[in-house]
Amino acid sequence: MLQFWSPGDITSIKLGDIIYADARLFEGDALSIDQSALTRESLSATKNPLDEVFSGSTVKKGEIEADVIATGVHTFFGKADHLVDSTNQVGHFQKVLIAIGNFCICSTGVV
Repeated sequence: MLQFWSPGDITSIKLGDIIYADARLFEGDALSIDQSALTRESLSATKNPLDEVFSGSTVKKGEIEADVIATGVHTFFGKADHLVDSTNQVGHFQKVLIAIGNFCICSTGVV
């Protein structure tokens, strides 16, 4: 399990494990990985030796050793989360809702 590891650590990944860090696979059998938390794909992805697996994935088949390459906010999932949190732009839908809300408030004040 990759729950309490740091970059550079070697760990074993096996059936049923939730991967808590980004890691690069060593030589061994291919893994079947559920990456739906990241990709929203319903089918499992096959990961071969030397491929990377990402935080938030679940192992559906296989067992292999891996080298931890990123943890926490430095993972693929962590970087994506940071990008979403750092945006300050107001979307078109929000602008429309604000305009409707302002119109309703002004209309209520006039009546």
